[in-house]
Amino acid sequence: MNFYKGFFLILVFCTSAACNEKSNHPFVQAVYPSSDKLPDNLLRIYIKFSKPMKTVNNLEKIKLMDGEGNIIENVFFNNVYELWNKEQKQLTLILDPARVKTGLHANMKYGRALIPGQNYKLIIDNIEDVNHQKMITAYTKKFTVESSDLTPPDIDSWNLGVPKSNTKDYITVYFPSMLDYFSLEQRLVVTDAEKNVIKGDVSIGKHEKSWLFTPDSFWREGEYFLFINTRLEDPSGNNLNGLFDHKIGALKYEKEGTTLSIPFQIKNNK
Repeated sequence: MNFYKGFFLILVFCTSAACNEKSNHPFVQAVYPSSDKLPDNLLRIYIKFSKPMKTVNNLEKIKLMDGEGNIIENVFFNNVYELWNKEQKQLTLILDPARVKTGLHANMKYGRALIPGQNYKLIIDNIEDVNHQKMITAYTKKFTVESSDLTPPDIDSWNLGVPKSNTKDYITVYFPSMLDYFSLEQRLVVTDAEKNVIKGDVSIGKHEKSWLFTPDSFWREGEYFLFINTRLEDPSGNNLNGLFDHKIGALKYEKEGTTLSIPFQIKNNK
């Protein structure tokens, strides 16, 4: 009895990410969007692994299942090359844009892969790292689908939490709804009054609804800017220039990649 009890405890322990890490096998650290409620016009999913991974033949090992356990076919855009970051630790999955965008043949024939009100599971299993080590256990992300997100990001709806001078406290930017994880990592920059980039570390808040920037050096009193590239998106591909599923002529800015800025003041710590 004690033997089986001990064996069971070891088995349970070794299904955790901690056991994967100790055994030197790769595991999924996170999936973004991190919320368990996602829109039916979701465009991108990011999978972060613990180690550099092989970058071919992985889509067949990633499945999307509905609430009844049926595998949903033709969900992800099957690009010639898989979309990995340079460290080979983050894989980008794109839900087929031809099904997401209304008016296209695939959308009219199949509809969107995700249906509002339904439950889903994203299952990731048997993916190998560059040293041929496989994941020990599958990773499952459960989520419920809500109606389409048809509100593009708008900097006028953001709130900034600003620290005092002579500290290394972080700036926090709060968003009314979740934004795209990769965009938040790449498309916001803090500068001083002379437009010199402030060096520091970025972290993303819960459900990608806040952005935190911690400087390497102490803040000095004065004026600063938060610069934002208008390609900053939400998980449905809507960006500061308009909706992903936009009509011709409906974009706010003629040129993609326009830079916007939000000025703010760092005041004396007294």
